[in-house]
Amino acid sequence: MRRVVAVAALAATVAGCSAGPPPAPDPDPVEHVVTLTVEVVGGGGGLFGMAVTWGHSRLETQSATSLTWAWSHAVTLRYPDVERVWVSATPQVRPGVDERLAYAGGTPTLHCTILFGDRLVQDQSSISPTCEANLSASPPAGRAPTPARPSGGTAD
Repeated sequence: MRRVVAVAALAATVAGCSAGPPPAPDPDPVEHVVTLTVEVVGGGGGLFGMAVTWGHSRLETQSATSLTWAWSHAVTLRYPDVERVWVSATPQVRPGVDERLAYAGGTPTLHCTILFGDRLVQDQSSISPTCEANLSASPPAGRAPTPARPSGGTAD
């Protein structure tokens, strides 16, 4: 009798440890042309540039300085190799501009966007915006980009 119980217990244990369904296959690679942009909106474009940081999940954060009211960077990224991309910025008074004059109208607003191809998947406006987006085999539904109102300042 003990042998029958032991065999039954062993059979139950083995049945509970079965391999189960195979793991889901890795997603198919999908390439995206990703465009990151930041603009000074409202007033102050002729007085302000910006400090920009950007990157993605397979790259250390990069820094750039724009002496104009707009900055843009396009890069081709492949999912699942790259899962996340971001851009952020802060305004900076352009060289040679008096800070009191630059800030007389207040701190400018910046607008960041992330596009996958021609689809806008993230946008934000603030004094120091950060836009982030996750890439996937089927990225979130985007909308056609509507350009921010540039500052009207000169973009030397």
